[in-house]
Amino acid sequence: MSSGLVTSWRFINVIFLFGMWFYQDTLEGSFLFIVLLALLASLRFRFQMPPWTIFIDIALCLVFTPFWSGAVYGFILPIFESVKTRKWVLFVFCLFFYLVLTNHSPLGYWLVFQAAFIGFLVTEWEKQRGVYTAEADRERHARYDLEQIRNELLEANKKTAHLAELSERNRIARALHDHLGHDLTGAKLAMDALQHLDGSEAEEMLNQVKKRIERSTLMLRDTVHDMTPVMRTGADRLTEIIEEFNHIHVEMKQAGDMNSIPVQYWSILEPCLKEALTNTVRHSDATNIIVQLDATEALVRLSIMDNGNRTNKVNEGSGLRHLKLRARSVGGSLSMSYQTGFLIVCVLPLTKGKEAEQ
Repeated sequence: MSSGLVTSWRFINVIFLFGMWFYQDTLEGSFLFIVLLALLASLRFRFQMPPWTIFIDIALCLVFTPFWSGAVYGFILPIFESVKTRKWVLFVFCLFFYLVLTNHSPLGYWLVFQAAFIGFLVTEWEKQRGVYTAEADRERHARYDLEQIRNELLEANKKTAHLAELSERNRIARALHDHLGHDLTGAKLAMDALQHLDGSEAEEMLNQVKKRIERSTLMLRDTVHDMTPVMRTGADRLTEIIEEFNHIHVEMKQAGDMNSIPVQYWSILEPCLKEALTNTVRHSDATNIIVQLDATEALVRLSIMDNGNRTNKVNEGSGLRHLKLRARSVGGSLSMSYQTGFLIVCVLPLTKGKEAEQ
C-alpha cells in the first residue's frame, strides 16, 4: 500500500509540473526537464534506486531553473526522496536551494511541507511494516522449528519402542539358548548314553536327566513369566480403558488381527480413545458410545461415535490438534464430525508402520 502511495505522489507532482509548464507556455526545451523527472520516477517505481540518485534530481533542478522559473518546484521531488530515505543532509541541501531560488509563495511552502510530511509518514509506515514483518518471520520460523522438534520426538519415540522390542527379543533368545537349550541338549545326550548303561549307572544317569528336565521346565516358566507384561497393552489396554469408564455405556467392537498393529500405533490409538471419551462427557448428552477397531492388511481404523446432541460445535483443542499431528507423522489422519453425535475417526497405514518396525 505504501509503495502505491509513493508512486502516486511522485507522478502527481510530475503532472503538476507538466500542467504548470503547459499553462505558462514556456520554452519547449523545459519540457525535457519534466520528461527526465518522469523517467526518474518511473525508474524508482520499477527498481530500488540508491539514495545517491537524488543528486540527479537536484542537478536537473539547478540546471533548468535559470531557463524556467517553474523548475524550482521540481525540488519537491528530491525533498520527498531525501526524507523518505532519511538522508537528512540531502534534505537540508535541497531545502536550502529551494528557499534561495523560490519566490517564497504560499504555494511553494505548502508543496515543501506536504512533500516532507508525506515522506515522513511513508518512512514511519515502512519502519512499522518492517517490524511486523520481522515479527511474523520469527513466529513462522519458531512454528517451523517446533514442528521439526515434534516430528523428531515422535520419530525418536518410535525408534525407542523398536529398540526396546529388539532388546527384549535378544534377552529372551539369550535366556533360551544359554539355559533351556543347554539343559535340553544335555538331557538328550544323557538319554542317548542311557541306552548303553545298566544297573546303578543307568539309574544315576536317569536321575540326571530328570533334574535337567525339571530345571528346564522351571527356566521355561520363569522366562514366560518375565515376558508377561505388568500392564495390559494393545487392544486389551483399550478394553481396560473402556471398563474403567463408568460415565456412559460404551460398546467396543473389534475386527481383524490386532497383533498386526505396530506397537507404536497403540500410543496414538490409546490417547485418541481417551480424548473422545473425555469430550463426550464434557460436551455431550450422549447415553451410548460405540468404539469400532478394525485392522486390515493395509490400515487400522479406530472410530468412536456417541449418540449425543450438541447445540454448539466443540472447538478443536490442543489435545485433538496434537493427535492430528501424531497421526499425520506416521502417514495417517484423524477426522471429526458433528453431524450425528460426535465422531472421531483415526486411520493409520499398516504398511508404513511395519516398515518402521523393521
